[in-house]
Amino acid sequence: MPLPILSSPHATPEDLIRFYHRCELHWCRQTAEDETVLDVGTALSSRALPLVHRANVVLDASLPEGVGAEAAAKEVDDHFRTAANTRCWKWILNPSAPADRKTPLADYLTAHGYARQDYDIMYLGGGAPVRPIEEIPGLTIIPVRASFRHARRLVEEATARWSLPQVVEADMLHFEDPQTDALLAMKDGVPAAWVSVLTVGEMGCIEDVFVSEPFRRQGIGRTMMSRALEICARSLFKHVFLSCEPTNAPAIELYRQIGFNRIGAFTHYRAIA
Repeated sequence: MPLPILSSPHATPEDLIRFYHRCELHWCRQTAEDETVLDVGTALSSRALPLVHRANVVLDASLPEGVGAEAAAKEVDDHFRTAANTRCWKWILNPSAPADRKTPLADYLTAHGYARQDYDIMYLGGGAPVRPIEEIPGLTIIPVRASFRHARRLVEEATARWSLPQVVEADMLHFEDPQTDALLAMKDGVPAAWVSVLTVGEMGCIEDVFVSEPFRRQGIGRTMMSRALEICARSLFKHVFLSCEPTNAPAIELYRQIGFNRIGAFTHYRAIA
């Protein structure tokens, strides 16, 4: 019998969005080397991965009282230049901060080389999938740690569009972190897919679901989601999240069939170049 994913009926939508941001902080921490609390937010940086956005990011950002957006951005720029000889590639604003502490900063960023990107935050309400998930036969599913070599092949495919080896190394760091449970699907000896689940206290966040191009539209993604939710159930998480690009209609439909619903947007500001 499947183990239940514990529900928390008292959490508001605002609480859930804040919880998701907490998961994002822990996910970024896995690739960063330094964490410094600035007046404007929490800065994560990495000298080893200076071009990786999630390793060089400001989270929970908002304007301190009496400080303008230009001065706040300068504080951040100076910190990253000194701490890691790089720049802040991504800003994530504090979802709990009032608008007058965020809107001027958002406007400044979009006027100075940052583009706004929104992802749907999806939440598994009710504590479990709405119906059993049918898995396909013929897959061998093992922990990623059992075969980093095969996992790397998938990561290289998943990140090929960026042509940036540092992104591959950043993804491999997630697999080594004790907060991440990652599974690898093999088919006929060939790596076909992986899924990662991040643990943050009583919260679980499904961070990656990737299926290699030759194996798509065969039900493998659904199978990997089934295994990810099995991890969540055994961990007795009270909250289960994932995020998705709002234009990825097939993925959103799959998540909705399982029982996930959109609860809000995760917004960040990413350096254009």
